[in-house]
Amino acid sequence: MIKLNVIVTLPNNKTLPCGEIVTTAPDPRGIIRGAFRYAAEYLENPLAFPLDPVSLPLISKEFATSRTTGVHAVFEDALPDDWGRKLLIQKAKLGRREQTVPKLLEALGSNGLGALSFASKQNMPDENSSADMVDLEALLNAAFQFDSGLQVTKEDLQLLFRTGSSPGGARPKALVRKKTGSFWIVKFPASNDKLDVVPIEGATLELARLSGLTVPEFEIRNISSQKVLMVKRFDISGHGGRYHMISLQTLLQAEGYYFLDYNDLFNIVRSHSFQPSTDIPALFRQMVFNAAIGNTDDHLQNFCMLHKDPGFCLSPVYDVLPDIYEKREHALSFNLSYLPPDRNILQNIGKQQNIKKPDLIIDEVSQVVSGWRCVFQRYGVPEPDLKKLEWSINRREERLKKI
Repeated sequence: MIKLNVIVTLPNNKTLPCGEIVTTAPDPRGIIRGAFRYAAEYLENPLAFPLDPVSLPLISKEFATSRTTGVHAVFEDALPDDWGRKLLIQKAKLGRREQTVPKLLEALGSNGLGALSFASKQNMPDENSSADMVDLEALLNAAFQFDSGLQVTKEDLQLLFRTGSSPGGARPKALVRKKTGSFWIVKFPASNDKLDVVPIEGATLELARLSGLTVPEFEIRNISSQKVLMVKRFDISGHGGRYHMISLQTLLQAEGYYFLDYNDLFNIVRSHSFQPSTDIPALFRQMVFNAAIGNTDDHLQNFCMLHKDPGFCLSPVYDVLPDIYEKREHALSFNLSYLPPDRNILQNIGKQQNIKKPDLIIDEVSQVVSGWRCVFQRYGVPEPDLKKLEWSINRREERLKKI
């Protein structure tokens, strides 16, 4: 049996004991049974909020989970994907039978994204770890070696353990802190990249910003002969506190290979946002942008909501790229079609969701994306990469033009 205390760090940087996760050991099939209960003192606190308004409402009750990992999805949201999990497993020296979500949360401690920290009575969470900017070159080299499966020195491995085992996503990345005290995620090139992904992602974020979307502050840095993308963390408040994050995958209770539509996203955001009149048009604009640029990796973990003082709201846009893997099909469907939508489909979704002036939003985004080549060149994307992306983006642009 594993017992984990859950602690919430508020935007004012104060911490609240929130509740307890209790799970069984995995059975021979690897299935873990578990439950969560809010602490009585948390429920009595006027600053308390539901960690998951769908599955964990703010009431005194034991919330058992049917998930085979033994924990509710909102807690798993704190964990990194492949890259960070590999580091976390190595850092905690977890054997094959120990590589479970509860054990990973215990190893993560307070180093996840968002407001949640996890601690067993035996192991209290470490302070949040980030590297200094002067460590960037060492981090870049260590990340490349680890990603390539090469031998990494003990010192470099410790640096990766300290900074690279918490950010989400499948690509190499680390957490750093600037001299100003601000916290950033640094994204490195992957060893198997066929395109120069770092400047491509930076240019795509710039296109999103020019299209009227809210994006985090970001910058491209040259480290030795390589480029890295730095993205300012939007889960950290101006006081050094945290904003709680919950993915739309968790809110929609989606597991494994789901078959969900953008309309499902609109419905769940409308149900839980304290500012739907702002968030619904923003989500529509993001959907149009994803269609125009070819962001086929639009899965539900790449959309999340933040908890701020009044309640939940849509986060800034993150993890956006053109169709660099030539998937063509999107992770989410547009009125039940996973293929690149035409203007008519986007117009119909806009009408269904009562978007004011959907045509204007489509035109604004399309006009910006039509100038993608200049923006990508400005960010240093190599000409061969531009040629590989050209057919897909230009074809999508044609589909969004007025007939």
